[in-house]
Amino acid sequence: MEQRKSVLLLIGLFSGKFIRLRRRRCTVAFNGILLWLHVFSAASWFGAVMLFALVVGPTIGDFSPATSGEVVVKMLPKYLRFLAILTLVTPILGLVTLLASSNGDFSVFNPSTAFGAYMSAGAFLSLVSWLVVFAVVYPTGRKIVRITEEFVKNQTPQPPSLPRLAMRLKISSGIGLALLIAILVCMVAAAS
Repeated sequence: MEQRKSVLLLIGLFSGKFIRLRRRRCTVAFNGILLWLHVFSAASWFGAVMLFALVVGPTIGDFSPATSGEVVVKMLPKYLRFLAILTLVTPILGLVTLLASSNGDFSVFNPSTAFGAYMSAGAFLSLVSWLVVFAVVYPTGRKIVRITEEFVKNQTPQPPSLPRLAMRLKISSGIGLALLIAILVCMVAAAS
């Protein structure tokens, strides 16, 4: 019996159509857990972007080239991995949460309703922020790490392309933060 419930939940996660378990309480608890996971991952994503855009990025420029190079080589790959995971997980959890809570009634997402309009806008902005992270932030961060590793290892002067890449990363982080703020506004408006 337990195996059957697990299979039904997995099918529901992938199809968006949940077969009601015997008790309504299970469905409500499952939806609550999904919502909590989505909100937790969104808050972590928002916090990571805000920390980098407002604190880490501007501070690295104040360090000496050797110190800033060491910080970039040791910290940026871990940060980029964390950001990539959150960027993937948060929208997926949001979509699964919406599908699970709608009980198969997709008319609640109609953009002619306030809830549907805010959710649609938030989903669209989430896709745009996903594109910003995976098309600009992540590749630029990886290039910065690669270039920095070389000039730290060889103890050569910093290459002229590095400041341009750092500026691209700073601007794209700011854009990502603005998008996440807009998504937060949409989600709060939809929830109220």
